[in-house]
Amino acid sequence: MERIVAVVTCDIVRSQRYSTEQRRKIDAILKKEFTTVSKTYKNAIHTPTSFNVTVGDEFQFVLSRVEKAYEFTLFYRALVALADLPSMVNFRSSIGIGEIAVENKKDSYSQDGKAFHHSRRGINFFRDHKYKGKRGTKIVTGDTNLDETLDMILMYQDLLEEKWTQAQWEAIRWRLVLPTYEEIANKLGVAYQNVQKRLKAANWDEFNQGIEFVEKVLTLHLRKGVMDNFTLERVQ
Repeated sequence: MERIVAVVTCDIVRSQRYSTEQRRKIDAILKKEFTTVSKTYKNAIHTPTSFNVTVGDEFQFVLSRVEKAYEFTLFYRALVALADLPSMVNFRSSIGIGEIAVENKKDSYSQDGKAFHHSRRGINFFRDHKYKGKRGTKIVTGDTNLDETLDMILMYQDLLEEKWTQAQWEAIRWRLVLPTYEEIANKLGVAYQNVQKRLKAANWDEFNQGIEFVEKVLTLHLRKGVMDNFTLERVQ
């Protein structure tokens, strides 16, 4: 049975506005924060970040914990958004779910399989003039009905995320890993009420339901794929 993975291909929003020196700093931050998020989501990584020098503003990584791909990506965005840069940096992410046929755990761009093709399809969706600048996240599984459902959810998730301030990103960054507002407040050195206000302004409770929905749907999709393959093997 072929391994199922999540291939996350990303590109930096409005990358042309950055100088060569700023891009080097951004690339260094992307690598540093990827290490941080990898420690938080243990055993999630199949292949670490690879940078595509031909495109310049594109990078990619592969996850073994498919159901956590969206949450992982969001946490990574939060870390990058809070980096010490003149302006807040964000990146769009296309998450392709599927088999990996050719493996190389050092460089994602030398690998191949349906997951990579699905991820590339999502990146092409972002670059379509109709959607350019309007969307930040895409999940492609190859199941048309499932992809349409996920896309409807992610459209609203993207709309909420686009409005977050740096202060809200900071609260969300810790909300993803800490269970209580009190712990977040202690970490940030602010009042409990301040954390509440930031998360309420970001519509966090509603947004988090979207995260949970995506994880549930992907978990069911993986189970269905395992059962379908099991049935096919028995028939053969």
